[in-house]
Amino acid sequence: MTETSPDLSQQASNDGRNAQAAPAAAQSSGGAKPAKSTERKPRKGGGLLKAFILLLIVAAALAAALWNQYRESQIADKAFANQIGQINHDLAQARQTGAQALALAQSQTGQVSDLESRIRDIQTQNIALQQAWQSFSSGGSDEMLLNDVERSVDLANQQLRLAGDVSNAIVALETAQSRLAQANRPSLAGLQQSINGDLDRLRAVSTVDVPAQTARLERLMDLVGRAPMLVPGATATQAAPEVAAPVSPAEQAAANLPADASWWTRWRAEVATWPARAASVMVREFGDLIRVQRVARPDAILLSPEQTGMVRATLRQRLMTAQLALMMRQQPVWKTELDNVQDTLAHYYDTRTPDVMSAQDLAHRLDQTEISVRLPDISDSLNALAALRSAAAKSGQDTGAQDAAPKNGQD
Repeated sequence: MTETSPDLSQQASNDGRNAQAAPAAAQSSGGAKPAKSTERKPRKGGGLLKAFILLLIVAAALAAALWNQYRESQIADKAFANQIGQINHDLAQARQTGAQALALAQSQTGQVSDLESRIRDIQTQNIALQQAWQSFSSGGSDEMLLNDVERSVDLANQQLRLAGDVSNAIVALETAQSRLAQANRPSLAGLQQSINGDLDRLRAVSTVDVPAQTARLERLMDLVGRAPMLVPGATATQAAPEVAAPVSPAEQAAANLPADASWWTRWRAEVATWPARAASVMVREFGDLIRVQRVARPDAILLSPEQTGMVRATLRQRLMTAQLALMMRQQPVWKTELDNVQDTLAHYYDTRTPDVMSAQDLAHRLDQTEISVRLPDISDSLNALAALRSAAAKSGQDTGAQDAAPKNGQD
């Protein structure tokens, strides 16, 4: 379009020249119509000018459009170049990160390989240790096992002989039994059978409930310390239950009067009850001045307050001795002390009070309790251990003699 615009302008200029030359020729030839020719010339020149201007405007618009398109293409190229640069940068970072991850994976692979080699070494050492322990157990642990079993059996024998504690002896023998069961040695089967037999005998023994008997003794000590004695004022006697006074016939008649009885009838009935009320008041007020009581030992009521305190202290001491006899399984001492306690309660204490009656009943039940239980021994286990020891010593002597024989022959 830029090439066609000069041709149009040249053609327009040629037409203008021709138009100017035509009037000149018409004037030279005589000019028949001068006015008409002058009017056409400007009209023809104005249309060409307008066409020229229009062409210029179109050309400018086309040029502006082309420039705008060129500018947009430059901007797009620049943005595309920036995007390509960013993509290249990201790609470079991704490559660097991948290289780092690959290096880390390679290092971790090396560490895993080192750990696997260490685990294999440890497994090898463990297998070697197990083999060494098995060889040691099979060859030289019979003596150690026998020593452990002997200590448990000796502990059970001490518990039976010294303390009379069957439960602790059973625990000690069960420990020895479990040790032999874990070892599973055929050479010690006889010892295991002996221990099993002793355990069965100990489990069949009927034991005394020592905690329960101790609690009964402590309760008896408490009753002895606060129960009333025969000596007046020795201790605060327990309040006797109040007994309702008998109702006299006069009082009963006054209570049975009808509601509509006259006043003088009620007054006469009230006066009739006065002697009975006065007698009950006298009995209640002066009844404690004289007391009739049957005493087995007259000297019991002649004790002073200090002597009554000594009697209570003596009873507590006897009960403590009975508790010690319970721990030591001494049946004679147990029975003697409880008999003395019962005799003291019967002679020096007021047997009509509830505390004394409870103390006498508790002392009687304790006296009937058997604390000396015949305990079995564990001689079978001890004899089996002694036989194994003698057999081991004899085999050691035979081995020493066999080792010494070749040396003597060489000498």
